[in-house]
Amino acid sequence: MRRRTFVLAALAALSPLSLRAEEKKEKKNDRLPVPGKGERYVRLPTIALELYDKAGQYHMSSIDLILLVPEEAKFSEKHLSDKMRMAFNVIPYDEYAQANPAPMVKSLALEIARKEPGSENTRDVLISKMLFR
Repeated sequence: MRRRTFVLAALAALSPLSLRAEEKKEKKNDRLPVPGKGERYVRLPTIALELYDKAGQYHMSSIDLILLVPEEAKFSEKHLSDKMRMAFNVIPYDEYAQANPAPMVKSLALEIARKEPGSENTRDVLISKMLFR
């Protein structure tokens, strides 16, 4: 009886330590590299794509993007996100899903961001999350 109590007490004491270690790993993976001097990250609102294939089937994809911009950049994240959503919805689903769409999404998003007033000096676009449904 004493052995069981000791073993249960030891397991109960170790379980919070393992949970803390897992939390630290998750937090470490969520961190972005520190931006350079005079730069900052801007998270755009989630872009939900509504795509149809040749058979008329509906497919949905959601994309979270992060822009690396200069500190002094001033622009509307919502407006930029809407412009990107409209540009991405024009892409046929077969072309979008044929291969890895990440490079295409990244290059198109960077091109649109650099054309927008206030974000002409966008340095990079990072894809935070990309889901297919």
